[in-house]
Amino acid sequence: MAQNQTDLSRGTAVMTGIEPVKFITENPEMIQVLKLVKQTARYGSSLMIRGESGTGKDLLAKFYHNHSSRRSGSFIQVDCASIPPDLIESELFGHEKGAFTGAYSQRIGRFEAANSGTLFLDHVEELPVQVQSKLSRVLQENRFERLGGNEIITVDLQVVSSTRNNLDFLIREGLFREDLYFRLSVVPVALPPLRVRKGDIPLLVKHFLEAFTRKHSRPAPRFSVQALEILCSYPWPGNVRELENFMERVIISYQDGKEILSEELPLHFDNVTEMSLDAFADNHLTLQEIEKIYIRRVLYKVKGNKTKAAQILGINRKTLLEKRRRYDLN
Repeated sequence: MAQNQTDLSRGTAVMTGIEPVKFITENPEMIQVLKLVKQTARYGSSLMIRGESGTGKDLLAKFYHNHSSRRSGSFIQVDCASIPPDLIESELFGHEKGAFTGAYSQRIGRFEAANSGTLFLDHVEELPVQVQSKLSRVLQENRFERLGGNEIITVDLQVVSSTRNNLDFLIREGLFREDLYFRLSVVPVALPPLRVRKGDIPLLVKHFLEAFTRKHSRPAPRFSVQALEILCSYPWPGNVRELENFMERVIISYQDGKEILSEELPLHFDNVTEMSLDAFADNHLTLQEIEKIYIRRVLYKVKGNKTKAAQILGINRKTLLEKRRRYDLN
């Protein structure tokens, strides 16, 4: 359920056998992604979604389907990473009885199942190279034969794919076909990670609190100002999925009506404050953000003793008080 007041965020998705998709965001980059996907869906062009795990690539694929002219058709999702390489061709294109050992009956593939609808190829970078050639040809001709068969199957569908990787490297290494890439990525989009959408975190916290209190029939706990500040400064390496799982754990584990304090958050802050320098850089934390996190952690470790904290930090007590005021670490 999106909080901004654009048409994209008011639940305009249509039920199509899958749940309607709504995004919660006020982030300009994310809003532009949604606008582009909605426009692409209008024409049924192939869409490739790139993003880290947990950013919502599957939801964006459903968003595309729900805003397309094929919304009344099936939405078929294929996780290319979870299917054994020797079975992926059969999964995609089907097989005839006796096509191989264990093929005891005819089976239609995901392409046939998605006819008149949308096929979503998740983790497309995991496709074996030998299957990529046939897939590229099918996308060009919209027809194929089942394994072990002679019948020409014609399909009319739209394709969405997703990847966690930059496929340019795989193409250079000969691990991903360039012609397939161009057919899949008529319109490429990149989902921003949650660490660069920090303004969306309070909106997502509120949404997940409401959703999980309804699901588990429990009153919503309250976060202290400092606790909410920590949630907003945490880099969330697992992105929205990690935040969602954390919020459900909060609803289940905390006492009814109890305010959640910053020191009670089970967010593994040791992992945040003791990151390697590379990890800090990868999470795009500024020097001020790193300093704020570290000072907060030291103060917590010494139970607020400013003299001890100043000694650990290698600064005098007056400087610590100034930084404490600057960062509002009360």
